[in-house]
Amino acid sequence: MSRVPGTAVKVRKKSLKEWHIAVLVPLITVALCFIPRLFSPTFFYWDDTMQSFLPVWRSLGQELLNGNFELMDPGGWAGGNYIAEVGYGIWNPLNLLNFMAVANISNLALASFLVVTEFMALLALGTFLLARSYGANKWLAAAAGIAIPFSGFTLFYEAARWPGGLMAFAWVTLFWWSLRRAMHGNRNPLLPFILGFLTMTAGNPYGAVGVIVVCAAVGVELLLTRKSRRLVSLFFLALAVGLTAVLVFFPLPLSAEVTARTSSVIANDMFLVPGIGDLTAMSMPNYKPPTNHFYGAIESVPSAYLAWFILPLLPWLNFRSIAARSRQISSLYIVTGIYFLLAFAPSHILLFRWPLRLIEYFYLGLLVIFMVVLSAGLSATKFKARLVFALLIVAFGVYRAWAIYPDGLHSQLLIGLFIAGLLGLALFCWRRLGFPGLAAVMVFGTASVLVFQSYAFIPANPVAALGSPVDAEVLEESTESYEGNTLQLLTVTGLEAPAFVEGSLLYGNQILNAGIDDSLNRYSGISYVTFVNALCMNYRGETCPAAYDQLWNDASESIPVPLADVLRVETVVVQKTLLDVNAAPLPDGWEIVESDEYRDILRRTEPLELPGTVSWASPGLQVLSAEEDGDAETVSVSAPSGDGQLVFARLAWPGYSVSVDGTVQELDEGPAGVITVDVPQGSSEVKLEFTPRACISVSPQWPLDGGWRYC
Repeated sequence: MSRVPGTAVKVRKKSLKEWHIAVLVPLITVALCFIPRLFSPTFFYWDDTMQSFLPVWRSLGQELLNGNFELMDPGGWAGGNYIAEVGYGIWNPLNLLNFMAVANISNLALASFLVVTEFMALLALGTFLLARSYGANKWLAAAAGIAIPFSGFTLFYEAARWPGGLMAFAWVTLFWWSLRRAMHGNRNPLLPFILGFLTMTAGNPYGAVGVIVVCAAVGVELLLTRKSRRLVSLFFLALAVGLTAVLVFFPLPLSAEVTARTSSVIANDMFLVPGIGDLTAMSMPNYKPPTNHFYGAIESVPSAYLAWFILPLLPWLNFRSIAARSRQISSLYIVTGIYFLLAFAPSHILLFRWPLRLIEYFYLGLLVIFMVVLSAGLSATKFKARLVFALLIVAFGVYRAWAIYPDGLHSQLLIGLFIAGLLGLALFCWRRLGFPGLAAVMVFGTASVLVFQSYAFIPANPVAALGSPVDAEVLEESTESYEGNTLQLLTVTGLEAPAFVEGSLLYGNQILNAGIDDSLNRYSGISYVTFVNALCMNYRGETCPAAYDQLWNDASESIPVPLADVLRVETVVVQKTLLDVNAAPLPDGWEIVESDEYRDILRRTEPLELPGTVSWASPGLQVLSAEEDGDAETVSVSAPSGDGQLVFARLAWPGYSVSVDGTVQELDEGPAGVITVDVPQGSSEVKLEFTPRACISVSPQWPLDGGWRYC
């Protein structure tokens, strides 16, 4: 099937310049991002975006606007060690700009939408540039760029829930393009270094994996194309980018001794593990893969979907067209092949888990390969046979979707007919208009599928659960009676949506959106084991009823005061469905200052006596004053009658150091993980400082003894 003579020439004369298309691709992507918001204004503000990322972005942005760059927030307790958490990307310059941009936007769903859409556009642009660098037609490259952000996993997981993964994916795509461009064009390596730095500092470990895979693949390609001399440049560029991992990722393993992130197993529980059979339905918009996930054994969203046109157009591809260029584009095959293996790997490989997260990288390579082959044009021979084959592929996709979810047959049949119609339209427009026409149908189909998927999978999506608080001013009003260190005793089980959305009870980091900085309940991807165990607290700040009694028990045998005093807790918020605080007398020194349908708010009747974050001093040791300076604190003491001990209401994160009258002292972990310091007789000053640990040394016996050492 050939194009009408003369038509293609006419199209070329009117064709947009490449830079025009490069601008249009992200603009169209941004426009399409509004479609999911029509079905749910909070779509780009679900799950981890809502409970973890956005509140921290806003809090860090407010600090930056006030002239502070926070690496550690002691008032955030288990969730306050931002440098060890890694995932917030605090070293990434664009992230810092975004933090400040959203800091004062009270519409939280809008703030999230702005950041996520920015990276959807960057991903689209990066895919367009990458496809062009491998020789794809510019119109097809544009269609690929617009399709990839709206593939199933990228849209319903990364964009809606896990923005750190989306950022890493976008940066890896741009880095891949720039690295290959620099190596083959003998260009200045500054751009790939900058993009590599941005990839690493995004804070997502899959971004670091992407840098390694891309560098290795491009290196092999240089060898195969007899450009081995450029391997030296590649090596030093990769080394320079890799060294940023010391800054970004090493604080996590150097804090591992106190955190929950210590797993190093290789195992498979089939959680978020895609099946190879899912690839046979990658063009079926309502195919839900059979894989264990957070809400059952069958996916609630089309996470294996790539693009509607991949499989239906497969019979028309001329694979021989790129045979002569296999060496020149070998890095594309290598990257795609590696991610194919990783996407179908066991569910846990050391600290990496849930291989479904990597299917988008495999899909990126697959889509670029598809567009490169398609750039030779659709084959013209045996039209009827190819059409029958294509329709059988569509029919099998319908069957696969029905076999997994029989209740959706009506919808599956309609979508199958729609895909067949799009196929016919694509063939017609190819014949009449060539590549621009074919690409236009691809983009039209992408937009149409997005409308359908938004209608079918967004309104009743279980991820939305209790909803998302969207008005920061409402949250601030709901928590205006909170003072000092605040502990919420709550669990999502039994939590009613209005209580969460209106700010009465806030799990995760949402309390930051309410302006409460000193909160013992915070989301943490690493946690602080001793602390969370003491309060029966999970990763998103939920607690069990036993935590209430634990607060009023003595902290330890040697520290005979309530744990609430050691933690300097001043406000306790109790979920009524969790426990009844009126079932027993209130602890001495506490009263209920507010009560509504969902919570009781307890507060101290007398202010705390000790200054700063000092929470207890042994008898005979007097605390005269305390001065806080960011992460540091200087305490003036008097110890005339013997040795004593100070307790600070701060967690003993690796990186803290203490000196007494200028002499470095041992710092210990006390009850619930707080810092304890021995103070010798006659001491007058205790100074506490936090220095991020961002380097390691290796012992001579490594790896036999573990090998991690503080620098």
